[in-house]
Amino acid sequence: MPSRRNHKKSRLGCLQCKRRKVKCDEKVPRCSGCAKHNIACKYTSSSVNKLLLSRSLYSEDRQVFDTAGCSSSSSWTTGRYLPSSSAHETSLNDRFLLHAPLSIDPSTLSTSPSSLCALNMWGYSAERDNQFKSDLFIRELELMHHYSTQTYQSFSDTPEIQEIWKTIVPKEALTHRFLMHGLLALSALHLIRANIRKDKTRTTYVEIATIHQSLGLNLFRQELNHITPLNCHAAFAFSGILSISAFAFSSCTGIKQGVGPVEEILQTFMLLRGGVEILCIAWNWIENGQLGPILDRKWNGTTLDDSVPQEIRNALEHLDKLNNDNFDGITKEACSSAIEKLRATFGKFYANSEKMRIAMMWPIAIPAAYITLLHSRQPMALVILAHYCIILQWLDGCWWMTGWSEQLVLAIYQSLDATWWSSIRCPMQIVGLVEKLGNQSQ
Repeated sequence: MPSRRNHKKSRLGCLQCKRRKVKCDEKVPRCSGCAKHNIACKYTSSSVNKLLLSRSLYSEDRQVFDTAGCSSSSSWTTGRYLPSSSAHETSLNDRFLLHAPLSIDPSTLSTSPSSLCALNMWGYSAERDNQFKSDLFIRELELMHHYSTQTYQSFSDTPEIQEIWKTIVPKEALTHRFLMHGLLALSALHLIRANIRKDKTRTTYVEIATIHQSLGLNLFRQELNHITPLNCHAAFAFSGILSISAFAFSSCTGIKQGVGPVEEILQTFMLLRGGVEILCIAWNWIENGQLGPILDRKWNGTTLDDSVPQEIRNALEHLDKLNNDNFDGITKEACSSAIEKLRATFGKFYANSEKMRIAMMWPIAIPAAYITLLHSRQPMALVILAHYCIILQWLDGCWWMTGWSEQLVLAIYQSLDATWWSSIRCPMQIVGLVEKLGNQSQ
């Protein structure tokens, strides 16, 4: 005679199954029977309490992790706990320990395997989604940790602005993926520059920085035509990060863009100027928001006080004379405006502690006609750009600006006819090229 099949009695079933006198599988929030008949499923309050005590629910992917019968030989597969065949019923007291109020004396708590087994619900699942590799996930955590502990400090000289980049911008990134990609890309570049990652690992981080930058750009483009009060802060932050990444990319990765330093910095100028387009649309929203302190509201004045070195004053006067004596029309007007903006930049740069932000103002303030002259490598325009490199040299200690001033002045020197070399002697001397080139620079 065959043995009777074991079965489990249902004592905590829902009210509907009890009325129908059928076995309830006690699933919450709705049992299988009620789900099958598409009717409401209700438990008595006592039944619900007992079910909650006897089960641990984990809502991700709507999987149910049942801790009943958990033992030291329990196993996990595909993120779900499966009790072993020898598992025994866990006592109600052990289950209650998982939900014990904070007032309970810790010395009275049990540390038996059965009382700790519910912690297995946080166990690692080896079968993750193929699109979300565990090693990449860990690297992204590392990138975010590096950003929030180190990278954010390189955006500004003042604690108030640093705090915005440390806390507020990452919070914006949680709801705007393009900004998160931008932060991760910049953090990867910083890790490379800091020489923390070398050899094959360095190559991996170059790839990660490139991928995150590309993903961020693709998503950012979709937002540009729909700037709103909800996304303007993230868009403004991303435009700033994009500009810094442009300065950092070639020097950190060693990957050249196929263009010279002059063309490369012009591309960076266009990114900086693109951020202004966002400001034109959303200035009031950003100014009145948490990123408001980043904006500079006092971009006026062209006077140079005593804080500006005399050699720079003399160099700027020479630029005025050179432009007035040799050019007219659009070229003279565009260069005159660029010199005026450069004079204002120097004045603010030496009188203000927020030097990184001020250094990025000149590319934004210069007229479009001057940008056109730079693209055509007009000599006077290049001479003015060489003097802007004096400011970049001051920022050479910042990881994303390292090497830019010297490379750019050298490229300008090589582009100019020898008759113009004396006009850029001041920036060449400040960035250290006079000593390196020797008699060639005379």
